[in-house]
Amino acid sequence: MSSTTANPYRISLTEMLKQEGRTFEAMAEEVMFGDANALALCTEHCEVEPDGTCPHGCPSFMRAAGTI
Repeated sequence: MSSTTANPYRISLTEMLKQEGRTFEAMAEEVMFGDANALALCTEHCEVEPDGTCPHGCPSFMRAAGTI
């Protein structure tokens, strides 16, 4: 039997967008066409590569949304 523990650092995409005060589209455009790293869905506000995960195990917002 496998036991899964929720990652205490992980937040939802909706929560991250609310905290940032920006749309998904605006953030994705900044990452894809600008010089920005992607934010991870992490309470610690980690920045990662668009297809990456942070040291806390949280994926980038683009990876979590399935755009990468």
